[in-house]
Amino acid sequence: MLGTSEGIQETIPGRIIVAPQVLRDIVHQTIAQIPGVARLAAARVGPWSLSGGVRLTIIEDRVRIDLALVVRPDVPFREVARQVQEEVARAIRDLTGLEVAAVNVLIADVEVEDRGPSPAPGSSGGA
Repeated sequence: MLGTSEGIQETIPGRIIVAPQVLRDIVHQTIAQIPGVARLAAARVGPWSLSGGVRLTIIEDRVRIDLALVVRPDVPFREVARQVQEEVARAIRDLTGLEVAAVNVLIADVEVEDRGPSPAPGSSGGA
């Protein structure tokens, strides 16, 4: 009898395709759990548009992921970007079996808290 319990796997012909939207969802869910990332940001890098902050390039079983992030101001940007690269690549590999060719991260903006209206020019801001 054939089965995985005996260490024998049967290869079944056919393809498994993961829709790009599924990959985007994985990216969104992964990024939402990384401290220091405020959100993804729509951006344009050269001729490429990162709609919704994510651009996927899929060739056969390899995917390249380009991300544009808005980060919080109180975190080391480089460390956050590295963690995003590692976590996104791991999630895509583990959940889909696709090979991740690259995860490119653009820090597109820094989230700045709204501190209210700025004082008028020339005023000291105090009473």
